[in-house]
Amino acid sequence: MNKADNKCEIVFILGIMPRSGTHFLANLLCGHPDCKKSVLAEDGLVASSSLLAKYADVSNREWEKDGVPEANRAHGLLLKSIGDGLLAFLQNIRQDGISKKTSFPDTLPRYLVTKTPQVIGLENFFKLFPQNKLLILVRDGRAVVESGNISFNYNRERSSRQWRDAANNIIRFTKDTPQTPTNYLIVKYEELHTQTEQEMRKILLFMDLDPDKYDFKKALDMPVVGSSVFKRGDKAVSWLPVVKTADFDPLARASGWTRKQHERFNRIAGPQLEHFGYRPVVFDGNKQWWVLLNLFMDARECLSRLLRKATWPVVRRFKALKNSSAECK
Repeated sequence: MNKADNKCEIVFILGIMPRSGTHFLANLLCGHPDCKKSVLAEDGLVASSSLLAKYADVSNREWEKDGVPEANRAHGLLLKSIGDGLLAFLQNIRQDGISKKTSFPDTLPRYLVTKTPQVIGLENFFKLFPQNKLLILVRDGRAVVESGNISFNYNRERSSRQWRDAANNIIRFTKDTPQTPTNYLIVKYEELHTQTEQEMRKILLFMDLDPDKYDFKKALDMPVVGSSVFKRGDKAVSWLPVVKTADFDPLARASGWTRKQHERFNRIAGPQLEHFGYRPVVFDGNKQWWVLLNLFMDARECLSRLLRKATWPVVRRFKALKNSSAECK
């Protein structure tokens, strides 16, 4: 494929949540000479796709009302056409990168790799991109929650619920989307870390890429980028490559969790955790006490959500007035 073709295939990486390892997977994939990263660090296109799906649904209802023949077929075609436009957008910004930075060689890669650490809108993926490859990256929810807390001070309770909801989204997607060897692949972060060569061979096979062109030794020694392990105190997470040390263990993020933290996560997302093959930490004794404590925490969180929902219009109005005042100065 050369520059005259002006296009390359696009593979999407969607992570279950931020801190799930999409950067790691994208870097591994781009170790293959036939893959290059998108200009955007995270595209967010699928995460916003509900707006596009709603637009297509409204159009379809108008067509049905007007008696347009095969309105449902036109609905599907509209979504695909919107998806084609999004793919063109990713190609166009890559071309802009070529013209301004000359960062791509004359021979274009076979794949452009784009990623987003969210599975919001996952149900719309193949409506928009029926011919594109999709890699869904999952990671142990406890590690995701703890990494988010260390890296960005994310609230563990809310993050646990977000992981549960994202896991349910993936589960629904897999039930509604018959899997074939050519459409999507679920990748587990833990297996990617502990069995890198085996997992990368599976991914390369899925993408029809030549494994003989891939440097597996280099992949094993790849520097770490953006890990919470290397965050120091109040400093921001570093996105510069850091040499991987012998004691680097991203699978031990929640190893210091207390019983209370495990009991709470099991209450919120235990079934989803087990669905993806992760084993909950279960304790003996005082079970009734922990049931009561979880019920209390459920009620407290429910009340907190109601208060946030009730006060949000006021907060939003205050922010709008504040911004308006700042613009007038």
